[in-house]
Amino acid sequence: MSTHQSPAIERRQYPRVREIFLQACDYLAPLIADNAQVKTVSNFAMSHMLQEHFPDLSTEEIHIVIVTAEKIYIAGRLQGKSQP
Repeated sequence: MSTHQSPAIERRQYPRVREIFLQACDYLAPLIADNAQVKTVSNFAMSHMLQEHFPDLSTEEIHIVIVTAEKIYIAGRLQGKSQP
């Protein structure tokens, strides 16, 4: 029986999103937490904020960051710098 493993193939398509994701979550965490209580910040506003901080991200990449950050928040795993 052979235990030879083939090299892992990189399947991720958005390396820039991966690079900035933690920093973007620090910006988004307070907004997403506030939105859970009262819908005060639209996805459009969050998109605009991310575009200002990360101008090289495409619209698709910004959408990926926001949707993923919201899912992480719902799962109880998103904490920004300002949270304990």
